[in-house]
Amino acid sequence: MFAKATTNLLCEVDPEGALVAVHRLNDSDKLAPLALVIKRHRFWFWQRCKYLPTGFCLNDLLEPGSTPIQPVVEEKDFLKYSGTFGEAVSGTVQAEVGSVGGANMALEGKRSSKLQSSFGTLRKQELDVNALLQDSKDKRLDLEHDLMEQVREKRRRVIGLVRERVFTTQECSVCEEVDDMTTCSGLIGLFTPTRIKVSVKHSGNLESDSNVSLTIPANTTLAYSLIELEIKAKGRYELCLLQDLEGGFESDSVDTVHTVHKRDLLTVSSAPNHTHTSSLLTALEQESRQLSPLAGEPAGTRTLLLQGLSELMRDRAALDNLEQALEKRCDEVTPDLPSLEKAPSTQAQVTSVLRLLPPDAPRPLVSATHLLVSALDEMSDEGLTALSSCCTPPVLQALQQLVLSLASEGACSPVGPALAEEAVFPQVQLLFAASGVTLHREAGTVKVEGGALTGRLPLVMGIAVTGLAALVENK
Repeated sequence: MFAKATTNLLCEVDPEGALVAVHRLNDSDKLAPLALVIKRHRFWFWQRCKYLPTGFCLNDLLEPGSTPIQPVVEEKDFLKYSGTFGEAVSGTVQAEVGSVGGANMALEGKRSSKLQSSFGTLRKQELDVNALLQDSKDKRLDLEHDLMEQVREKRRRVIGLVRERVFTTQECSVCEEVDDMTTCSGLIGLFTPTRIKVSVKHSGNLESDSNVSLTIPANTTLAYSLIELEIKAKGRYELCLLQDLEGGFESDSVDTVHTVHKRDLLTVSSAPNHTHTSSLLTALEQESRQLSPLAGEPAGTRTLLLQGLSELMRDRAALDNLEQALEKRCDEVTPDLPSLEKAPSTQAQVTSVLRLLPPDAPRPLVSATHLLVSALDEMSDEGLTALSSCCTPPVLQALQQLVLSLASEGACSPVGPALAEEAVFPQVQLLFAASGVTLHREAGTVKVEGGALTGRLPLVMGIAVTGLAALVENK
């Protein structure tokens, strides 16, 4: 809830800017000016970086005996902020399969939520960069410090220091109201050539209401920006003052074991920006080739994988843990599943999916699964909610064709019958709206407001849809 509130704040006041939203309230006191944050570049070029506050400041990493840097900080009013954001989802699904496969289902679901943030007057602290440049002259970092060693051992990580922070000046609140109602009835039966059978009998109603309020104390950091450090071989460092300059470690020897070369750290961020230099259709076609191993798996495995991912779409923490575990597999590192023991339900969900990818699974299959899960993890909560309601074979296949048509021509005609249903199309509109795309339907034709699809979010959504559709292909 706190993460949603800070993300909404930046969407309103600094979209695509330099500020980073604080996602964990517990990180707030680690983000004073001059504090150190690890910026982790991701595996795929379209993934957003992750930021890990360390609890250290720049002075902690200076060589022993160095004179501490006394930061010069300017403080000023930033803005007053209060926002209310709402979401409403409603749908009815009915399905019936012939007596051979024998499955029927009826599902009605309604969901509404409202998030209200009242942060009041916010202030900003900002480093005097000129003073910092002067104080940094002739300073060296202790390359044997534990934090330095651990960061150097990891690829795609750089060290940055907090340049500015936005914080609360008084006690404030974040409130969220959620209403859920679901009705299920019928029998679901899935039969595959590999004799895997899943059947559920259920008839009943589920209603839940929640009203949660967080009281946030004064001096809580909500957002911050970084200056990345370029660290030289002998411990000297430079401040990367421009946003297009990347930090990293300079190697002191080609034979140094634990040195991460700057070019390795920038592998992801320097990849071609497909969303600007080429059409979204071309980018999707390139990513689709990497997703193709999913369609080659046995039908039973694909069914279980789709079922597992559909469940994970409702649990952001579990989805994030699965993405990290698969990234380690792609980096040829064994995932540390015991670290999930504090959340047994999360561990069970992640483990159930990983069991479908045994240690001897082909690398292209592991990479394809990671690509799909990474795309899901990049989507917003609203996008995941809408997509999870579309996870049936006919809808996913029609949805994939819709994405391809909109990416190439900005319109799709005719629309697949699975999407034309009154209970389904509103979910499709919500899915696209979560990626900043408005859909209009006129006389059997669906069009994109403003022309063809462009941008990172539609690409991420297209990858997710394509990957899920590969799991329901008929072979």
